[in-house]
Amino acid sequence: MDELKIINFLDAFSTNALSVLIPLLLVGRGVGVVEIGFVISMSPIIFVVSRSIFAAASDQVGVRRFFILNGLTNVIAVGAYMVANTPLLFSFGKMIEGVRNGAIWAVVRTAVIAKKGKRKAAEEMSKMQAERTAAAAMGIVAVGVLLSSYSFDIVLTFFLLLGFMLLGASFMVEGRNRSKVRMNEIFGQLDFRKKSGLLKRTSRVMISYTVASMILLSLVFPIFLKEIGFDYWLIGLAIALFYTSSAATTFVVMKRKWGEWILWVGALLFFAGAVLMPLLGGAWVIPLVLLMGVGDGVSTPVWEYIVFNALRSSRDYSSDVALLHTPPNICGAVGLILAGVAVSVFGYWFVFVLCGLLAVLFFYSASSLLKEARYFW
Repeated sequence: MDELKIINFLDAFSTNALSVLIPLLLVGRGVGVVEIGFVISMSPIIFVVSRSIFAAASDQVGVRRFFILNGLTNVIAVGAYMVANTPLLFSFGKMIEGVRNGAIWAVVRTAVIAKKGKRKAAEEMSKMQAERTAAAAMGIVAVGVLLSSYSFDIVLTFFLLLGFMLLGASFMVEGRNRSKVRMNEIFGQLDFRKKSGLLKRTSRVMISYTVASMILLSLVFPIFLKEIGFDYWLIGLAIALFYTSSAATTFVVMKRKWGEWILWVGALLFFAGAVLMPLLGGAWVIPLVLLMGVGDGVSTPVWEYIVFNALRSSRDYSSDVALLHTPPNICGAVGLILAGVAVSVFGYWFVFVLCGLLAVLFFYSASSLLKEARYFW
């Protein structure tokens, strides 16, 4: 196992575990869903800014120091949650998480290209995303099991120790390139106006699925399952099954050429699960979560292919990847805030249906990009 796999496993394990743990901790402390939406939205807002700056800088100085920053801020974020006792302090923790996520996602695709080459980058990144998804499932199961027996403080201590392991692993990444950052180059690299029409269009296509998945996985799933009476271990199991079926589906989809119809299967399954879950609930949650996970698994290679297709003429990979994801993540942050309000006003059904429709829109728009690129796997 190389250093990238170790780092990505530990990062995905911790990141996704905390995405379930923190909303449950806030609910347990009596914080309302609207406030929780605001708290969680801090992470993608800071993520957008930090990722763009880190990505442009990494094109000059290499990726190593940003993997180290990811490990360091992971420790700081968990430490902040351990002492937080107000929504404001939890927001600070989420802001540090935004920096942490910005650091690793500014450089992870560039690191994959450096190791595997540009021609195999989309395939290799899809595999890595599937591996991260499997690690996420393990982390969420761990949260559910630990919370069923231990307090939130003890569980956070466990993830603090994992943070130190991630920090140690990050020093294994090799360094390269110039040692100084030139700010004038950064501003040039981050000028969205100078980017290709294909990159801008791809970024717009990615907005709908980013909003849908961010709302469901970071806000709605944990709180909804808690409200319908699921114990912590069942919440962890249900969300972990989503990630498990997603990872398994991605591996299957990558094995052979399926054609355009597989996109519509993914869209239909995700939409059906999203619409039926708030209506049926109870014992239906698990099979519906599995359906949505299959849909999400189809989306992973689609996502990576359209990303690398948009970068085919790029010279500054990290910067362009960051710019590509900037509009989707800004919209995701706004979506988290509005979703909290929508749940309190209209109920969960409205948000679930809206997320299902957004997923269908993504698959439809992405299929057009893939047709133009003339490849379906």
